[in-house]
Amino acid sequence: MGGGRWDDERYRSLRATRASVGKAKGLVGAAVDFTYTSTREAQVEKKVHPNLDPLRINRKPFGKLESRDSVEHPESNAIFVCFDVTGSNYERAVEAQKRLPNLMTLLEKYIPDPQVLVASNDDYNVEPTRSVQISDYESDNRVDDHIRNIILVKNGGGNMGESYDLMLYAAARKTVLDCMEVRQKKGYLFMYADEPFFDQVDSDQVKSVFGDDISKDIPIKTIIQEAQELYNIFIIWPDGGYIEARNQYQKLFGKENVLTLQDPNLICELIGSVVGINEEKLATGNDAVNDLVATGMTAKEAKELVKVAGKTRRKFKFDDEDAVSA
Repeated sequence: MGGGRWDDERYRSLRATRASVGKAKGLVGAAVDFTYTSTREAQVEKKVHPNLDPLRINRKPFGKLESRDSVEHPESNAIFVCFDVTGSNYERAVEAQKRLPNLMTLLEKYIPDPQVLVASNDDYNVEPTRSVQISDYESDNRVDDHIRNIILVKNGGGNMGESYDLMLYAAARKTVLDCMEVRQKKGYLFMYADEPFFDQVDSDQVKSVFGDDISKDIPIKTIIQEAQELYNIFIIWPDGGYIEARNQYQKLFGKENVLTLQDPNLICELIGSVVGINEEKLATGNDAVNDLVATGMTAKEAKELVKVAGKTRRKFKFDDEDAVSA
């Protein structure tokens, strides 16, 4: 995996074709692009797409999802993006799929050979077989294929928690990154979340979801520390979500690693800006604003987004006079 390159023209052509076919069939909204969601396998049998099934990982040569260097991509950089597809948040994945060209454009501008993994979580307590969906690392339009094969579960429970812990387990123990192993450079992990993390990773859930036998439950702080050895982790919290959850995120990950997003449709642009700022490819916030405006955002939207992204790096200057402090 990880071969090829992103092709904007191909993305737009296929999107137009799907829209035309969907219109003829009377399909509207997410049903046009997220066709796997409406299949019998997804809804009746509750099977995630084969390319997103976490149980497949152990059948791979190294038993892990690989972000690797190659002749085509000699300096691979891993970008792990996780969406919450519970009832209150599934539209974030839908909107991100529409704006993938912006994400890929920004990543390719700021970082060599980006390889993107897309994933989603619901809550294992109510969706044991659809709680984790996770792709391989890709460099080309298979990123789009994978995100469109995510089941928009639309569930979640009333237990003040989602299976974010299982996603951190996947990042910590089910991925291998050449950017880290070869160059001692961490990848990036972005997780959209609005409910608290559970206190531990349940060993029975790990067995069910990944097929791994672990001797005991893992404290959440332990699995976070393991994941942080491989990734710079950022939690994207929607403005207006549970304050208790945000407070917990800040204690677990650090205040500068929790990003409050006012417009939840701008996840792709926020991720791109955070990478650009932390890779030190943007001298000031004005540079970041200009790049965002080039993707189609208004200057006002871009400026507000860069103020959020800028807080992830201390002393990042928004313009000649002002500094965005973490």
